[in-house]
Amino acid sequence: MRQSPAHPVVRPLGAFEHIIDLYISRNPVQFSLVGELASPISAQQLERALAQLQKTHPLLAVGIDRAGDRPNFRESTEPIPVRQVRGGDWREAAAEEQTCPVDADGSPLTRATLVSDTSGDSGTVVLLTFSHQITDGRGALRAVHDLLAILAGQTLPARPVPIDQESLLERLLQAERPAGHAPGAAAAQTVAMIRPFDAAAPSIEVAELDPATTEHLRSTARANGATVQGALCAAAAQSLSALTGAESIRINVPIDLRSALGLEDDVVNRFTATTVMLRAPRHSTLWPLAKDATVQLRAAREAARNAALMLASLNPADASDAEAAMLAATTADLEITNLGTSEPGTSSAVAIWGPTMTTQVRGERILGVVTHAGSLRMALTTHSDTRGLPADIASRLIRLRG
Repeated sequence: MRQSPAHPVVRPLGAFEHIIDLYISRNPVQFSLVGELASPISAQQLERALAQLQKTHPLLAVGIDRAGDRPNFRESTEPIPVRQVRGGDWREAAAEEQTCPVDADGSPLTRATLVSDTSGDSGTVVLLTFSHQITDGRGALRAVHDLLAILAGQTLPARPVPIDQESLLERLLQAERPAGHAPGAAAAQTVAMIRPFDAAAPSIEVAELDPATTEHLRSTARANGATVQGALCAAAAQSLSALTGAESIRINVPIDLRSALGLEDDVVNRFTATTVMLRAPRHSTLWPLAKDATVQLRAAREAARNAALMLASLNPADASDAEAAMLAATTADLEITNLGTSEPGTSSAVAIWGPTMTTQVRGERILGVVTHAGSLRMALTTHSDTRGLPADIASRLIRLRG
């Protein structure tokens, strides 16, 4: 069903959502989270659970009406579509999700893929794919958690429509005016270029750390004045420097405003981004690099509210302006989107991977990271030659155990 004035307006897109939507109007941006389930489920079970999920999270049941001066989210009764894949690797299904843009004028802006074992006896893999106007990676993880809870028989209450990011931040500013904070180390300006969308499937490579290694990484990072994210940035910089010969590595890192500002966990966009610059990584040991990255990330978290409002204030007139704004904010050698630790209660998932995504930037490499059931897992999505980059990053972190 296409969107029309007959469908009630849920709310107008916020300023940041509008920038994303303008960018997506020419350059598809969607991402998937992958849940490996211990037991098989049928397409009918998944469809019923997704219908309940839409009742819980309003932005999973909307399309976008771009007819007016400012686009609106419009309500829809359309179900989240389910595609079935019999057998095969979930990475192939996730890569295929990047070849078909989500129709923003249709509804909803979410879809699902069910990857079943051909025998029907073993577990199932569920992919949820989201267009970026309605949520970010952490919000998508909330949706995965809630889907697993529904599949386990829980009934979840309907949530109110989440307000846009800027309105929420402005409300916070009315109660508390933050002091100005200097941003992290400035990255050298490099102009990125759009890779025109051609429906070519990207490659997806994965690697993981077992629970013992993940816990050792966490405790050792703390002992060295760093964070796991800082260590990931350091190991990735060393790997990329060895791969490309670059003397400096720029890593784009989305900053989750929920954790930075204590916001409610919801299916909606709540993020800004920063660029971590690490110099001479091939000639440095990991922990000094990790401490450097951690300092930059902490400064960015402290300035996250102002950074988000500044980006939203750009007010692009068209898709070209939105492209320029997005490229300026995300130009890097690698993006690391770390969703953090998954809730321990989602025991029906053996593993969670992602996000797997592309943004149509030439040469981009996007490393999705999530820790679930004690194991840190990485999934790299790219159209570039990666030559085992996730495995090399993992090996550098594993070697920390000695």
